[in-house]
Amino acid sequence: MKITKKTNYSLGALLLIVFVFLSLRVTSQQLERPFILVKSSERNQILEKINTQEWANEIYLDLKLKADVQVKEFYKDPKSYIEQLPFNWSEKKNNKFPPFFKTTHIRNGVQENLDNATDEDWKPAELLIRYLQVALDCSEMYYLTQDEKYAHVASSILYSFVKSVQQSEVSTWRGRGGWLFPYDGFREVRVIGFRLPLIYDFIHPYLKKEGKAFDIIKNEKVNFPFEEAQKVFKAYANITVNYGQTGSNHCALEAPSLVFNALAMDDENEREKWLSYFLTESTDNQDALNVMVKNYKNEGDIWPETSQYLNHTTSILARLMLVVNKYNPMLKLGERYVNVLHALPRLDYFIYPNNEIVRWGDGHRSAHAPYEAYENAYALAEMDELMTIQNKFAPLINKAIDNGKYKRKGTEALFWYDDSFDNESTTIDLTRTDRVYHAGIVLQRNLSSTNNPKDGLMCFVGGAHMVHGHAGGMDMELYGEGQVLGVDNGRKRYGVDLHENYSRIFAAHNTVIVNGSSQGEGGWVNLGMNSVQLIAMEPEVGKEGVSPYHSFSQTSFEDDKGDKAEATQERTLALIRTSPNTGYYVDVFRSKSRLPNEYHDYLYHNIGDKLVFENKDLDFKKTPDRYMANASLPWKRNKTYKHPGWHFFENVRTSKVYEKDVKATFHTKRLSQGAVFMQLHIPGFENRTYTKVKAPTTFEAPEPYHKKFTPTLVIRNKGEAWNNPFVVVYEPFNEKENPSIQSVDKIEQDGRYKGLKIISETPTEVLVQYIITQSKDEVYQSDTIHFEGTFAIITLDENEKLQSIYIGDGETLKYGNEKIVVDPNKAYYKSYH
Repeated sequence: MKITKKTNYSLGALLLIVFVFLSLRVTSQQLERPFILVKSSERNQILEKINTQEWANEIYLDLKLKADVQVKEFYKDPKSYIEQLPFNWSEKKNNKFPPFFKTTHIRNGVQENLDNATDEDWKPAELLIRYLQVALDCSEMYYLTQDEKYAHVASSILYSFVKSVQQSEVSTWRGRGGWLFPYDGFREVRVIGFRLPLIYDFIHPYLKKEGKAFDIIKNEKVNFPFEEAQKVFKAYANITVNYGQTGSNHCALEAPSLVFNALAMDDENEREKWLSYFLTESTDNQDALNVMVKNYKNEGDIWPETSQYLNHTTSILARLMLVVNKYNPMLKLGERYVNVLHALPRLDYFIYPNNEIVRWGDGHRSAHAPYEAYENAYALAEMDELMTIQNKFAPLINKAIDNGKYKRKGTEALFWYDDSFDNESTTIDLTRTDRVYHAGIVLQRNLSSTNNPKDGLMCFVGGAHMVHGHAGGMDMELYGEGQVLGVDNGRKRYGVDLHENYSRIFAAHNTVIVNGSSQGEGGWVNLGMNSVQLIAMEPEVGKEGVSPYHSFSQTSFEDDKGDKAEATQERTLALIRTSPNTGYYVDVFRSKSRLPNEYHDYLYHNIGDKLVFENKDLDFKKTPDRYMANASLPWKRNKTYKHPGWHFFENVRTSKVYEKDVKATFHTKRLSQGAVFMQLHIPGFENRTYTKVKAPTTFEAPEPYHKKFTPTLVIRNKGEAWNNPFVVVYEPFNEKENPSIQSVDKIEQDGRYKGLKIISETPTEVLVQYIITQSKDEVYQSDTIHFEGTFAIITLDENEKLQSIYIGDGETLKYGNEKIVVDPNKAYYKSYH
């Protein structure tokens, strides 16, 4: 067994290692099993909980019912019961146990990990996992009841596993092999490896007094093989420490197996050594906790991956910190790594008004708050006397229980959680703007005074490279009428053609593709790209907006992976509310390449039935080969892709070169809530063509659009798109409303785009708005307006009487008799009525 340690320790880290070693040694000498999840001394307190608290009694009765069914079956015929384990009897040797069937997946003649394994592939593993769960249930019932019939069942299953698993060798496949999953040790430790030590820990008192296990080969009860079990625990710990990869959530996902197997070791020195690989001693294949927590440098920092991974990873760390802290309270892991706990609720701030999640990379659209992790954080905070954490999580837990969103379940709840908290429920106040820093995301929201999610507005721009990130450029999503309408494709199954060559590359995103060649390169699975950078935003994160109606962001991106795009890009996205029920978005996307013969394609995907253009003279014609040049490119899973992915577009129809303004509407008529629409106003420029396509289905879209194609618009600009960028005004509305925008006209100076004049008719008034959108340090000058800055809105009534002035980022604005000089570091808003 070879372990390669990373030994670049700071003085603080060395002191921590010494402290951990000494404290573990003192603690381990005082403990009798069980102690991994719960101690013997806590049993009476738990029984009291079961007798007095309804939720605890329900958990206990559920556990007892499941265990009793299996115990009854076992005692009918122990030999027959155990023989149903997935033994490969054809490979049995002499009087030894047969090995287990291996769980593998072969695709196109090649052994792969189990990401896309079939139901047939999974049969041996599923059967084995069911038996191990029976053993765990029975071992916990033994702890609670001290009834040895449960311990005998658990010990017989564990005994059979220990005997059988040793008939195989641990695979070294690509440094990621396993024991029973020879081509996916990463998955094996997550679904099998962590259960064994828990079973052992709970039934150890029974085994210690020579409690018997049933041996199906000898057909008799036998003593438990302690030394062999210890070898198995070390083997599973070793798979985590010596196999796998660092720098991703894999280290956290494998850590429960490492921690539980380390704690299952009876030799105190061995236990301390292996537990140190979780706490302080990283290897080339496994980051220790003191490395993983560097992702939580500041309060509010989150794990730098996509939504489902960041919460799951942080929840695992919080759980293991509680387990190890209970094992040795002197460590005070909650106090030492408190920012891990602060990170747990952050995903709840990245939600749309309909409670769906902002989506980036492989993230899902929906997820629940990790309430069990909240309770673990609270329990850890109680141990370490962290009142701030207790006060933070108690009301969140109370609210979730009171609202029926959370119900305690499982034995860890029974072992660890209290009946109730004194704190009252609370609400999460969603800020006007927020950022997901590692994903390059800048989001804006404007919730309506109606408190109706359908009237809320929200959008974001983002993009960055990370594990499970997508190479999608400077992406955008738009929300309206209770739905995410302007969508990112999302993801479904890993490793398939659609995922690799569409979902996670440019064509699946609301972005701009340069020279047909935008791509990812380098980094995680060769999908590396630059991060979207913030130029300006208002309001800044955590600050009140100067205007209740306006916000904006301006961001930049370098599209320079590969050698055929070589582009600089800038995106200004504004959210403008015009009444409690109406509002719109302005998207200004600038893009220019450093290469000759450049062209740029602006993509926008919207869930719906169809895209309808009001311009009858666009003269759309079928162009089936327009996006097929990359279709024959090589593809090698997780390495080489068919960038930019638009060969998946179907029913491709393209207009003639068209310089006039364009008006189009996405129709989404089959939602349960009724029909909704997204109307687009697109100022005309030279050298533009328009294409409408059917893009692949958007994953996790609302029914029935989760199974339908996604109508998509592509605007191509021949030549640079910087001085005259892509400009689109988006307005969502429903079937009971008319769109409020009456007209959109571009504002130009010396042949360069400078902004828009938009006239809206809301339910109560007509608004005339001049929206100036420039790059940094530019000046716009007309007969009536002078503006030095990035973003400003001048609002008039229908009689052109000044209503308000908003400067999101700028220094000087003159309109009529008004002259406003602004501190460059502050935004400005003034209402004139």
